[in-house]
Amino acid sequence: MRLALRPALAALLLAGAPAAAASPASGAAPAAPPPAAATDGPGGSAVPVQAAGGGRDEPQPTAWLIKWRDPAQAKPLPGTRMLRRLALPGAAVDVVRPADAGADADAWLLGLRSRPEIAYAQPVGAVRMLAAEPAPNDPELPKQQYLAQIGARDAWTKVHDQTDLTIALIDTGVDLNHPDLKDNLVPGTNLVSPGKPPEDDNGHGTAVAGVIAGEGNNKAGITGILWHARIMPVKALDADGYGDEERLGEAITYAVDHGARILVLSVGLYRYSPYLKDVTAYAESKGALLVAASGNDGGTLGTKAKVKYPAAYPTVLAVAGATAAGAPETRSNAGPEIDVAAPWSVYTTAVGGGYKQEQGTSMAAPQAAAAAALVWALHPGYKPYQVRALLRQSAKDIGSPGFDNLSGYGLLRIDKAVAAALRPDAYEPNDDRQSAKLFPLGKQIAAELSGGKDADWFRVEAPYDGTVAIRVQSLPAAGESAPTLRVTHAGDASPGGTQDTKLGNQTVEWRVKKGRNDFAVRLFDGASKQRLAYLLTSSFEIAPDAYEVNDKPYQAYTLPPRSQRVEGNFHQTNDEDWYAIRFETGGTLKLSATADSARADLGLAYERQGGTLLEEDENGEGEGEASPPINVTPGTYYIRVRNAISAQASPVPAQYALNVQFATRHADPNEPNDKTYQATNVSPGSGYSGVIGKAGDADWYQLRIAGERLTTLRIGGIPAGIVMKAELFDKRQQPLYALKSSPGAASMSREKVLAAGLYYIKVTASAPFDKQYYGLRVTAETLVAGFRDIGGHWAESAVAALRQRGIVGGSGDYRFEPDRPVSRAEAVSMLTRAIAPAAGAARAPAFRDVGAGHWAYAAVANASRAGWIGGYPNGTFGPGRPISREEMAVALLRALNVRTARPGGPVFADVPADRWSSPAVAAAKRLGLMGGYAGGRFEPERSATRAEFAAVLLRALNAGNIG
Repeated sequence: MRLALRPALAALLLAGAPAAAASPASGAAPAAPPPAAATDGPGGSAVPVQAAGGGRDEPQPTAWLIKWRDPAQAKPLPGTRMLRRLALPGAAVDVVRPADAGADADAWLLGLRSRPEIAYAQPVGAVRMLAAEPAPNDPELPKQQYLAQIGARDAWTKVHDQTDLTIALIDTGVDLNHPDLKDNLVPGTNLVSPGKPPEDDNGHGTAVAGVIAGEGNNKAGITGILWHARIMPVKALDADGYGDEERLGEAITYAVDHGARILVLSVGLYRYSPYLKDVTAYAESKGALLVAASGNDGGTLGTKAKVKYPAAYPTVLAVAGATAAGAPETRSNAGPEIDVAAPWSVYTTAVGGGYKQEQGTSMAAPQAAAAAALVWALHPGYKPYQVRALLRQSAKDIGSPGFDNLSGYGLLRIDKAVAAALRPDAYEPNDDRQSAKLFPLGKQIAAELSGGKDADWFRVEAPYDGTVAIRVQSLPAAGESAPTLRVTHAGDASPGGTQDTKLGNQTVEWRVKKGRNDFAVRLFDGASKQRLAYLLTSSFEIAPDAYEVNDKPYQAYTLPPRSQRVEGNFHQTNDEDWYAIRFETGGTLKLSATADSARADLGLAYERQGGTLLEEDENGEGEGEASPPINVTPGTYYIRVRNAISAQASPVPAQYALNVQFATRHADPNEPNDKTYQATNVSPGSGYSGVIGKAGDADWYQLRIAGERLTTLRIGGIPAGIVMKAELFDKRQQPLYALKSSPGAASMSREKVLAAGLYYIKVTASAPFDKQYYGLRVTAETLVAGFRDIGGHWAESAVAALRQRGIVGGSGDYRFEPDRPVSRAEAVSMLTRAIAPAAGAARAPAFRDVGAGHWAYAAVANASRAGWIGGYPNGTFGPGRPISREEMAVALLRALNVRTARPGGPVFADVPADRWSSPAVAAAKRLGLMGGYAGGRFEPERSATRAEFAAVLLRALNAGNIG
């Protein structure tokens, strides 16, 4: 897919008026909100791939991250604009974009990735918080039952404070004045609005903070797991809970560089980000522990829900949910990356000084973070991996015996963690293959060899055929060197079955089959007496599917022309799988694709050779895609399946299934429907196909409308040489209208407002045909005040009110066009309908461009005679010119007969006292009729929209006699 630059990520946009504009309650007129997302028409039909989106939640990137393999190699790149360098010590990561906004982003990215000095180039993706829907509030502190469930109350007898280290809360900010939090806060930062305090404008971060450190033993509110702590709020998510990976990485780096030892991340995304992986590795290298929520999609996506990133990175403590009964919470995301589980439902702090019940893995993660803080209070010399190990070792097994993907090593038990001694190797005994212990994929574990005769056996459960990589890090005691280790893949008789690591930090890898694979780690020197601690970090890459290499149309794998199921995967970056089918006869083709993981957001595209590539990408992560019935004629058709989760999607350990359904004959799927009592039920927005199989054939459809709707009946796919007719009848079969296609037309349509009730549609043709399908689609749109385009708009109520009073009208086609600039003629027309100009003896000025035949002649003449408006020096009025905001203010104040005076100083930053419109702008501001924009600006010359003019006019009318 060709990438197009867009001005901002959708996840970062605020709906409605500009950030600094006053709300309608304060009387300020908001600017026009951003336009609604473009759609591809009723029913989600296919669109040309150039206009296709990247799924429901993934916006087009506006910036890319590039990492230099060697910081010393960083330099300006041709055709590339560097926006900034990220603060990632020891590495050079730049935020860049093409220098030319109109450049071909695909070609630009290909050039970057081909440069050997660049490690990766990836788009900046979106992340969002993982809060579940809140449960009903419980007002009393005794409702904190989860504290006993995780042993916090018992742990408090040993330790309940941690003020020697800082815990960074990377979230939506914190209520800085909450009485139960303010004494446990230290200075943080606001990365959403730099320079402002990290105040919580969402509530999510405040809830997380209360779980960790609601002040204890203060006779008020709740008790956090830590009674006294140092919480650093880092605001990286906006008021809607959204951010992006660039800001998330910046937040992690900021927290680590400002001394945070524990970082809490109740955020996540399904897409793997090499940049965020580098950032998490940097945090670990600085002695910081990252704790993250696994996600809350288990209830909706089932087994497709995978642990989200950053929780899924190897050195991040991943926390799932547990029920109040102590069982794994099936609504949380499961996977081998889970470390521990903690209660899903908590009672915690709320914005505004209050308290509320909250749910989700967002609330489980801070419990584990607080537990880690208490462990460090007792064992300040522990490394992050040792803290993780102790929390795993002390967890209570609540799922399947041993490790399981729902709860990891078990339920968090803080009382056990603060009382237990850390075992350097919790996997013993595992000295032979029969006693091999599970090594979860995607995690880091710690173990120890007691000498040359010791062998540690582990088993890895590979989800598919692929490659397992194991990073081996030796941790020799002080004064000792790292010995050579031998790692063996059992059952592998190839020369690579045994590999020796001669370095203290080395990665070995093997091709493996799906299922159990056993590995052994031992000292190369079997006579050695050295005791060696070590770390193992595992990762997995899926093997190429059976249809590779098929990354381009000319490499397309040829499939037989029949119904079938094809299984493939995305084994490499930006993998695209192309298939080709040669049809010798006509028929109907239906395509669908599903994935077994939410880490894939499928895009399903198809085209006839030489035609336009159409893509279906309407659904989100883990959901399937399907094409409408495709009318096939003899020839070659191409099918493309890709992971549309990102413009440069990383490899995914997942599979997709492409289902191909082909019917060689054009049988009418709705027959028999030749009579009204056989009529096919039609759902508005859905598409239906049929044929006129014989002379005199008639296809009847039945349509039920729930309320008054603007309905559009469209018939497409009309064969050449055929004239089709569609007739609409009411429930008594009385005709309402007949629609007939023009000779040579391939489609026809008609709109009509219908009341609630039952209707029938009869479709006939001038001659029978069965070589292709015709398509029928009915859409039903709800009208608001007679308009189809103001429902849900910020000015909906204002437009509806003025419509009821007969002050505003539409622009035809049942549209008001609220975001179109209002013309001077339209504005005067609305104004004179709302406020009748006083009659006067003065003669109205004559304007050369508003003659007696102009539709707004009377309104312009009356307003001009009343002195509300004037023309231009050349004798014209400019009826079609947009009216500016300052012109709107002047005309409105004159119509209201409001006395104005020149202000003593600037009204806004861009409206000085000596500006011609300043008296009117000042009065409009004072009376609460109009407001400004961010930065204290009014933007006087900006064109007013029809919605803005309607809103301001209604405020004036509702204010009464304000002159």
